[in-house]
Amino acid sequence: MKDDRALPSILIPYPGPSVDPSTEDIFVYLRPETNGYLVESLLLKVIKKNPEYKQRIFFVYFANIPGEFISRHHIVEKHYQTQLRFAVLGKKLFTEYMIQDFERWFGKSFDACRVIGAFEALRVLGWTPDQLFSLWVPTEDVLLTSGQTVKRYGDLFIVNYDIPALVQKNAQGTDIAVMLFRTSVGYEGFSSIFKEMENSLLDAKILPQGIPMNRVFHYSKGPFEQILDGRDYLYSQGGTHIPCEELSFATYLLQKGVPKETIRGVIEHPLVRYQDETGKIRENSIFLYTRGDSYQRAYEKFLNLQAQVLVK
Repeated sequence: MKDDRALPSILIPYPGPSVDPSTEDIFVYLRPETNGYLVESLLLKVIKKNPEYKQRIFFVYFANIPGEFISRHHIVEKHYQTQLRFAVLGKKLFTEYMIQDFERWFGKSFDACRVIGAFEALRVLGWTPDQLFSLWVPTEDVLLTSGQTVKRYGDLFIVNYDIPALVQKNAQGTDIAVMLFRTSVGYEGFSSIFKEMENSLLDAKILPQGIPMNRVFHYSKGPFEQILDGRDYLYSQGGTHIPCEELSFATYLLQKGVPKETIRGVIEHPLVRYQDETGKIRENSIFLYTRGDSYQRAYEKFLNLQAQVLVK
């Protein structure tokens, strides 16, 4: 007999994709260690008191996904699969563009440095995932390259320090609340709402001073990230995945003639290369490359892709 307690609880069912390209769908989900009615209610209160609510911001999906369901289906590992590979293999996966970024930022020879994945760092340092997650270093000791984070700590350069804790926290059986907002205020307009949310969490002493807001919740910051979030956290009643082709931006791409296999492929392998305004080839994650873009702008950037990097 199926245990319904281990299935997603859908409080507001997904209405299907929007066909209006002037709107964007933005997923919001609470980190497992901070989930709870108080946080949910504070976040919803901020949005509902916004003058644009029900005019240009609509609450269209709300689900509670049990930790057991998340663990059983390895959703977190799938969601962070590229970062997870770098956290496991570290130096071995660095591309030529990442090596150039590394040497430019740290002023050292990449080959001569001890660059290790986060899981090896746990062994070397004898730390827990939470200790590594809480590691603070000065800004000049942090590099973001091709969507991966490198932190310098002593003579170590640790790749994707946060991944072991993210995997562990989601394996502890804590539920995740997932919300979807359909809005025409744009990603930039919605980011100001998240600033208000941050202030509310600080006032309620839920978010300690100095702790980044992304430790409490995540939100989609661009069209391709919308597809990633929806692919992993959008369900119908009964725990069935809603296909990523039924997400709003994916529908937009399909209407432009982009095959669904291509859409799925760029989400699964997000490291891409493209020409910048000067004609120089750059490398980045598709999610960072299109962060904050409209659907049209993200599509134009997608057409500008020169290559895709397969991380295995």
